[in-house]
Amino acid sequence: MTKALRSKYIARTALVVLTVALLTGCARNPVTGQRQLVLISEAQELAYGREAHPQILREFGKTDDPALQAYVNEIGQRLARISHRPDLEWHFTVVDLPIVNAFALPGGYVYFTRQILAYMNTEAELASVMGHEIGHVTARHSVTQMSRQQLLGLGIGLGGVFSPTFGQFGGLAEIGAGLLSLKYSRDDERQSDQLGVEYMARAGYDPREMSKFFQVFEAMQEESGQVVPNWLASHPAPPDRIEATRRMAEETMARLESTDLTVGRDKHLQRIAGIVYGENPREGFTENGTFLHPDLRFRLTYPQGWRVQNTRSSVLFGEPRGAALLALTLADAPQGTTPEALARRIANQSNVRLVEGGRTSIHGNPAWTGVFLLQQTSGQVLQVQAGFVSHRERLYQIVGVADRRNFGEYASRFRNAIGSFAELTDARALGVQPDRVQIRSARAGETLTKIAEEIGNPRVTAQRLGLLNRIDPDEPLPAGLRIKVVRPGR
Repeated sequence: MTKALRSKYIARTALVVLTVALLTGCARNPVTGQRQLVLISEAQELAYGREAHPQILREFGKTDDPALQAYVNEIGQRLARISHRPDLEWHFTVVDLPIVNAFALPGGYVYFTRQILAYMNTEAELASVMGHEIGHVTARHSVTQMSRQQLLGLGIGLGGVFSPTFGQFGGLAEIGAGLLSLKYSRDDERQSDQLGVEYMARAGYDPREMSKFFQVFEAMQEESGQVVPNWLASHPAPPDRIEATRRMAEETMARLESTDLTVGRDKHLQRIAGIVYGENPREGFTENGTFLHPDLRFRLTYPQGWRVQNTRSSVLFGEPRGAALLALTLADAPQGTTPEALARRIANQSNVRLVEGGRTSIHGNPAWTGVFLLQQTSGQVLQVQAGFVSHRERLYQIVGVADRRNFGEYASRFRNAIGSFAELTDARALGVQPDRVQIRSARAGETLTKIAEEIGNPRVTAQRLGLLNRIDPDEPLPAGLRIKVVRPGR
């Protein structure tokens, strides 16, 4: 087929697909009642959320605080019952991430990071973001986005979104792409803001709290290098959002029969007392070019200058230009699987070829090391330096991956990293603890600047305390005002 004929064929096929979609893919929006182009049925929508939820928990983990989880779920269910889709099986979860974010998956799955809860000052602020995320689900915004991408031939399905990076070298779920990186339009954001105001007010919360919390997002700088981005990265702010939501709230207040609405400052502060703030070093931290994991009791030295991304299921070390990746994960293998057996299983995959390898020992741990070639569906051939190590009844896989053409540039760094895997014995590192939010009453006339100096937490400045409490760091505080501080744990 010539290039011209191929182009004509593709154009005709696209036109046929679009025509069929327009004729068969329309559904009524649950919020507006209007017809909209959606190629994904409600049954498929529910399946997306149901199948993605375990992946989210495996990648990010739930915050280990049943009372906090119950608090968030209680508010979520309260709002969901008065939403446009009360019959969905709603799930509200606090995930163990140190970034300020909230997100929703199709089918009624809503997530809050523990860090966003720390920045909220009232229960009504939590309800405002909760209502906003519920609005994305009820209005089927993510489903609409997914349908648009299917029309463009991009195709989003769980097989692509959550398939392991680099074939059988599993565990590296591509959470940063796919569903979680579907950016909403500004029109979607406006609609979800409006729905959030409506839902929280109908549930008995003061809708004026929404614009107050949005000031936090405006003040915060976008964090870089995160698996899940800051809230503003996936929720682009419409112009004058703070003023617009303030106006929405006032209009809603004017229509309410009762203005006896819940703010819930003391209750929220009580619920978040003790929550981990920032990175939790118990789940791994870096120090002088070494990654240390106190809970799993191992250490690994990674290439100097490489970026580090740590999640519950994997630790990724990236070459700054993106030309190579080193990944450490727990192997997806039955209990008792040996390093050699895992290597054989991978070598038997149709798109994998074993170049060389054999059994060895790494710092007293039974291991297997070797080199594979991995054929990508795109035609690209990746070369992989792999190490499988049995340590404390767990089987770890450490893989360094680069394009076959420049693998030699990184091979020694991959081998050195794999060979550095060892037992963590440093008592100081094993005993490290995370920073935690505490609630205290202010003394008359003291300032957050003075409090920060007294606490002496090098990771939380007076300016950060100011943002956490939304108080100028040098403003004299009234006696008895309950404020958030961050006690150092390390």
